[in-house]
Amino acid sequence: MSALRYAILIPARDEAQALPGLFDALSRATASKPNTVLVVDNGSCDATADVARARGAAVIHEPRPGYGAACRAGIDWLERHRSPEALVFLDADDFSAPAQLETLLSPIEAGEADLVVGERVSRRGGGVRWHARWGNRLVLAVLSARYGSRVTDMGPFRAIRWEVLRALALDDPDYGWYVQMQVRALRSGFRVVGRPVRFDRRTVGRSKVSGSARASVRAGWVMLRTLAVEMLRRRDGARPEPRRD
Repeated sequence: MSALRYAILIPARDEAQALPGLFDALSRATASKPNTVLVVDNGSCDATADVARARGAAVIHEPRPGYGAACRAGIDWLERHRSPEALVFLDADDFSAPAQLETLLSPIEAGEADLVVGERVSRRGGGVRWHARWGNRLVLAVLSARYGSRVTDMGPFRAIRWEVLRALALDDPDYGWYVQMQVRALRSGFRVVGRPVRFDRRTVGRSKVSGSARASVRAGWVMLRTLAVEMLRRRDGARPEPRRD
């Protein structure tokens, strides 16, 4: 069981239906409990914030739309109030993730990785839809060719050392957040690894991206655009020393 002091950040928009299932899964998780579970209400029109508070989460509001904007707001809040040693990003509808927290946290605690990306492994017919994979695959192919990355997914379930996250200075307001994190980490020489995690399609509510082909195409375009921008930027920032026990 991990002794790492970590926080969980959950960006959420109109996820009042999904959050009870996620928090039930968190309560059953065998990993050590997080020091903080932070839900960032990203302009919800439902009771997302109320549901999260009722389940004991810290809640902040970020009215600016966008996954990256929500994540940035959460990071800024943690910086001011409860800085952890590592941060886990978790989607509100990913009920399989809480049971696999240790899979992502263990390499960080052992000093073997700075960023761990959950590589989604799905049962037949129950995983990531085909129209949600195209941008993902193109970006990963470029990262493999340019940086030798062996990570096989851009999944949102990921864990990162806090000092590394701060050094990356992420600022993409949209779904380019995933890409920006991996590109900047690789470019700066941090250890980026993937770990297989079980993944199932949501059973409550509707996905903001994979729920429609149009949204998936848009997200894919944002990812590719972000990749192009980041590839043109020069290496930035000093590399903090790896955590050692």
